[in-house]
Order: sequence, then C-alpha cells, then structure tokens
Amino acid sequence: MSRMALWIGGAVAMCLFACTPYVTDVQPVEDEIIIKLSDSGAAYDHPQRFTEQQLTAILQNVQVQYTSGWLGNLLAGRQKPMTLFDSQWVSRVVPALVRAFEKATPHDRIVFYIAERRSEVRREVTSGSLFLTGRLMHLVVANYRNGVDVVPGIPESDRSRPETAVSPQQFSVMFEQPEFVVHREPGFVQEVFGAVSPGIVVDYWRYLKTAGRQVSPDSASDAAVRLRPFDRSLP
Repeated sequence: MSRMALWIGGAVAMCLFACTPYVTDVQPVEDEIIIKLSDSGAAYDHPQRFTEQQLTAILQNVQVQYTSGWLGNLLAGRQKPMTLFDSQWVSRVVPALVRAFEKATPHDRIVFYIAERRSEVRREVTSGSLFLTGRLMHLVVANYRNGVDVVPGIPESDRSRPETAVSPQQFSVMFEQPEFVVHREPGFVQEVFGAVSPGIVVDYWRYLKTAGRQVSPDSASDAAVRLRPFDRSLP
C-alpha cells in the first residue's frame, strides 16, 4: 500500500510540474537608439569635436548596397545604394554621436545600435562602430536593417553585441562622393565569405574642408570625462 501511495504521489507531482505554465519576460519591440563607448585596447585619435552639421554632412554620404553576386545582378539587376541613416534617424543619432566623439578616450570605439519596430515580435537592426585615426574616419557596419525576431526564452544578442552580425548579410558600404574614400573594408575575399563586417575609411578632414565645414584641429579637452566601457548609454 505504501509503495502504491508513493507512486501515486510521484505521478501527481509530475503532473503538477508538467502542467505549470512556462512564464518568461519579453522586452517589448520598439524603436530604440543606443550609442555607447567600447574600450577596444587599440589607439585612436579621440576625443574629437564635431558640430552636428559636420557629422550630419559626413553620415548623409554613407550608403549601403546589397550584393547578390554576379548571377543575382544578371537576373535581377544591380540594386541601388541606400543611405545608412535615413532622414528620420540621422537627426536623432547625430547629437549622441557628437557627444560620444567628445567623451571618447584614445582606446574607445563609438558603437551605435538602431532598432526599428516592424511588428510586436520583430525589429530591424542597424549597428556598427566608428573611430578616427589621424584625419580618417573608419565606419564599420555589422548589421543593416537586419531582421530580429523576439522569441520568449531565447536571449537577445543584438543589443549586447551590436558589432556582430545577427544573421548573414551581403552588402557593401560606400561614400556618395568616392573621391574622399581612402579604401573600403574588408577586402573582396573577406567580404564574400563574411569573415569581417563591411566598412569604409573616409578622409573626413578633406571632405569637410572641401565642403566648407572644416573641423577644428584641436581635440576635445575633456578626455578625462568618459563612460564605463560598453555598459551604459551616453546621457
């Protein structure tokens, strides 16, 4: 009798465990902009002062073009380039980027993350990083309108790792005025096999000088003011 009672008790306990509903917290999908500093250990020429007009002029020239290989281009035609930050986003992201360049130390990359809501369970992510070496601006794009599905119980890595592609994409990064491009990153082989996120290096100093928006040669003086690396957004 006691053995039967134990069996029945165990069965009831298993039933209660199995019938308990699975509960998890899911962050709501919404438009979001995050600008952070990431300590890379490398040596960059930060901090640097830009005006919002200067940085807007630079970023409005940055374009992304999806690539589908020669066969895809033959069948569907070459796709037209699109701006990395369209008009509704550039005015929102530039002020935070200006502050980031002023507060960055020589070891900080400026990391950006933009999420656009597409539905209650899906968003599109554009993310990457910027940094300066001399008079050159390096811009690396890890994700461009890359789709992210919000699934309960599955950790979301797009916010925590914005310099990593959420899923494979094939695109190139360009500058609308190519005469100011020093070179594209990465090389052809790396880009085809997706080993490195695509990017571009622009002579921003010469571009601003030509456009009549020359940047101040003096770096920002508040280098001691910084954020903890990659764990909080800029105010």
